[in-house]
Amino acid sequence: MSDWFVPFKYNKNSYIRLFCFHYGGGSASIYRKWAKDLIDYVDLIAIQLPGRESRFHEPLLDNISDIVNELSLDFHNYLDKPYILFGHSIGALISFEFTRILRKKGMQQPKSLIISGTKAPQVPLKKLPIHNLPNSELIEKIREYNGIPSYIIENKELMDIFLPIIRADFCISETYSYYSESPLDCPIMALGGLNDDTFDSQDLLKWQEQTSTSFQYELLPGDHFFIKSSYQKVINIVNKILYKEITQFITLN
Repeated sequence: MSDWFVPFKYNKNSYIRLFCFHYGGGSASIYRKWAKDLIDYVDLIAIQLPGRESRFHEPLLDNISDIVNELSLDFHNYLDKPYILFGHSIGALISFEFTRILRKKGMQQPKSLIISGTKAPQVPLKKLPIHNLPNSELIEKIREYNGIPSYIIENKELMDIFLPIIRADFCISETYSYYSESPLDCPIMALGGLNDDTFDSQDLLKWQEQTSTSFQYELLPGDHFFIKSSYQKVINIVNKILYKEITQFITLN
């Protein structure tokens, strides 16, 4: 298997695969605990970007085109079963562009795209970029996101490790350039935090423009990292979508 794909739950008898894309500053392991809470007959595979965990010594990537191009190279190995994509924050943006590049290559599309914690891609960035700030200013901005424990932020040795990763990940989203294509033909579910002030919640609803089929959205308690504070609600939503796809698969086969 490619280093890009980290299996946390894998079963030859599964009906569908769930691929999860981590948020900025994160890694594949944020989805490890999902394995015990997802319904049966689902493979859980997290995407691991270079420069973290088992890929720590690989160069960081800060361009979304490079990421989705490389990620697509070995993806044909996973297309023997239907699949769903889930991504949070920059992970959502990467999963969206990944779906579009798969379409360009004529590869099987996801049964559903679950977008979490980010504005629609066609909406211009409304905040000043922070990826090129000096370390001290970047750290202060990071505090506002409330995603990294204070004991890490206040530990210089740990921040020396994390800052380049965080900087590269902010660069991914802040230098992203949207280009118009026809809407995707898979359903989109968009999730947002009720108290997420990193973007306008109305811009979450504009994901509807990116699908030609069904669109749903749900706002959950919490800030930008509501996938932690509203963990069970997120899992319930994901499981409901997985169950629907598995039921349809069994009915048709």
